[in-house]
Amino acid sequence: MAEIKETDKVVIIDESTTKTKFYTKKTLYPAGEKNLMKKSAKTYRKNFLAVLGLNVESTLFVVKNLDEFEFAKALFRIKRFYADSDEDKKVLDKLITNCTLSNKEITTKFEKREDNPEFIEKIGRSLKNNVKDKSMVLARKIGKHCKRESTENKKIREEIKKNHFFELIDEYGIEEQFKDDRMVLMLDNAPSHTSTFVLEIAEKLNICLTPLPKYAPWLNCVEKVWDIIKYQIKLSIIRKSSELVNLVFKTFNKKCKSGFFNRTTSQTSEKF
Repeated sequence: MAEIKETDKVVIIDESTTKTKFYTKKTLYPAGEKNLMKKSAKTYRKNFLAVLGLNVESTLFVVKNLDEFEFAKALFRIKRFYADSDEDKKVLDKLITNCTLSNKEITTKFEKREDNPEFIEKIGRSLKNNVKDKSMVLARKIGKHCKRESTENKKIREEIKKNHFFELIDEYGIEEQFKDDRMVLMLDNAPSHTSTFVLEIAEKLNICLTPLPKYAPWLNCVEKVWDIIKYQIKLSIIRKSSELVNLVFKTFNKKCKSGFFNRTTSQTSEKF
């Protein structure tokens, strides 16, 4: 457990996937009419990240997924929400906007990399050792090597994206700018929270990630928030995805106002 200073901003976070289910509910109707009412015509799914402040206000974000890259981006968004100055917010806005690479940008960065001599030697050995193979067999063997050395390789794509995050952090001088703005963030031990990449990003943002004990979800007060939200979803008729998002934000702001929840933000969900 990290030592908490008086000037630290302390929050506790948790992620959850909320969704509606297609189901029907028995209802009393006059004789001769159908006694089934459709509650939700489709299944809608959204991922959310709740941030409950212990000495600051709380907030809620919609996140694309729950992997380490999206969580690293969420750390930028959390840091931006609690930033003290407009200058800090502008820098973090640039970081949030530019940290996601498209497939075309990943390919462009890959093409700028230096040649891999080991790969060239491997292709040469493969041609030499399989010279008697038919052309189709030889093409398949070489194709496997080429696929491992292209953007189709998941590890290469992840390496490019990680390097891009650190390049932006260095370019915008994030580490130096936030060296005196420390935040303590308590969270569970999900794989995306404990990866080396996320830990390095948090260190550069001056965020101290403090994991809660394993197999102890009752210690995370955000779990109670999800219980309240999911109960409200069960009671509601959801006709489209935006209604699900609005309901989650509305419930978060109105229901979570006791104890640590008394500083919930009035943030609305404009983008989802």
